[in-house]
Amino acid sequence: MSTFYPAPRRAQLVVERLKNEILIYDLERDQANCLNETAALVWQAADGKTSVAEIANQLSQQLGTTIDERMVWYALAQLDKKHLLQNAAPLPPPAKRLTRRDFLVKAGIVGGAVVIPAVIALTAPSAAMAGLSCGQPCGDGGSGGCPRECPHCRNLPQGRVCTAV
Repeated sequence: MSTFYPAPRRAQLVVERLKNEILIYDLERDQANCLNETAALVWQAADGKTSVAEIANQLSQQLGTTIDERMVWYALAQLDKKHLLQNAAPLPPPAKRLTRRDFLVKAGIVGGAVVIPAVIALTAPSAAMAGLSCGQPCGDGGSGGCPRECPHCRNLPQGRVCTAV
């Protein structure tokens, strides 16, 4: 297999760096993803010029412990699944169906010395679910009226404007 140089997708993403994590909102898919420290380090190191082996070496230096290439492939598989890479990661056959448990056993990770890379999908509530105002005239939900599922419009007379916050 040829050497793979992963690159993060940048288009249509809003990236917010937190203390040890990265929150990425995918505008194209309307999906938020939280990368834990290890996955965030892999995503940041993936610049399209650095190989998987080199990323593993960088992480080893940054985290002060030996990081196996399998951990990088595991993180890349998760990033790929969430469409956060420019090109699909050509996972080596053993890594294609690697579950979290398999990964822990094969990588020989015991205890909590290194945080396993994790990309967690988050879902934001709709305005109605969050209890926010829809700002439309209350009605039956047809022709521009507020949808009746707006919790504030359920008890308002038809035609009033939803202003609850």
